[in-house]
Amino acid sequence: MPELERIIFYHNRELEHSRFYEARKYGYMYQDFENEKLIKELHYEVEINCEISDTSNNFIFEINRKQIYINQQEPDLLIEQMLDKCSKALFPIKIIPANDGTLYEIYNHNEIVKRWQSLKEHLGTYYYSEIAYKILNKIQKLILNKDALEKSLNQDWFFHLYFSPLYIEYPLEKPQTYNWKSPVFGNQSIDYQTDHAIEQHYTATNKIIINAKGKSIDERSIDEVLRGLNYPQSKLQGKPYKPLESEMEVQYKLYGEDKSIFSIISTFNTKINATLNKVQKIALYHLVEDENFRPHSDVGEREAQEQFQNFQTMGDEDIIDLSKIFKNETPKPNVFKESQEKVHFFVEEITPVQRKNSLEKFLSMFKKK
Repeated sequence: MPELERIIFYHNRELEHSRFYEARKYGYMYQDFENEKLIKELHYEVEINCEISDTSNNFIFEINRKQIYINQQEPDLLIEQMLDKCSKALFPIKIIPANDGTLYEIYNHNEIVKRWQSLKEHLGTYYYSEIAYKILNKIQKLILNKDALEKSLNQDWFFHLYFSPLYIEYPLEKPQTYNWKSPVFGNQSIDYQTDHAIEQHYTATNKIIINAKGKSIDERSIDEVLRGLNYPQSKLQGKPYKPLESEMEVQYKLYGEDKSIFSIISTFNTKINATLNKVQKIALYHLVEDENFRPHSDVGEREAQEQFQNFQTMGDEDIIDLSKIFKNETPKPNVFKESQEKVHFFVEEITPVQRKNSLEKFLSMFKKK
């Protein structure tokens, strides 16, 4: 068995965010369980492109979500149908990430507002009940308010997990600790203290693995969360109570070449009472049609740019020394290794099978044998 290669960091032990150059198609799956009983399942495809802003060096992720399926069917309940139709105003949505990978800003908010203005007139004539109007008015307030809309995206599992603080410094001695706020109950999030740890070697298919594990540090009781309280009422009143119990675990796999996300596998387990646990499983996979796919890497370009900038500020003596350093260097050839990883749900990558749709293959990973 060949020895795995150690991960190379761009600066110290910091994982740097960089763009990817190919349009990506991902399969997304959300499953909601009561203990081991599946209550609800939601899946869809999402297309993601990455580009550079014309006015800055920021990355811009253009995200276009396809048809949502609830329990293997298109939405059929009134509220589900309305939310599905209203969401079409959002997409494609363009997101500027922060340096650590979290969601920083919606780049095309004006476009979203324009789409909504034309869409709401159609929806207003199609759904004309009092409940429908209340829903439409609530959604309109959300879409017109950029800050509120950005906050609501963080309460969506896809955006919450895809735009996570991955591109940070990973100390060698201990995990990096973060406070997470995850949307376990929709707009009622739970606070976790989470340890981020990066595995020291690339996988056999040149992936980087980051594990995030945590336990709830929320001071509210589960009853207070379910009642919609955003503060620990019992604690403030000096009454005896038990803080809610919840654990989370997320595994990210990143492409070694460009540090972009290949897959996300997560489980959130929250205790409701002595006999009932709410378990949420969320998965995202890059749906590759070519098993030999490798993303383009701009590491060499960034290093060359950095060397050029250093050259611009060097004195004559520095330039002479630099020429001596590079005199005997020979370029290393690029070596592409054939993928060796097998497919196992929650463990390994997807290996495409001839004549089988990549999304169907992704969904089949969730079926019990």
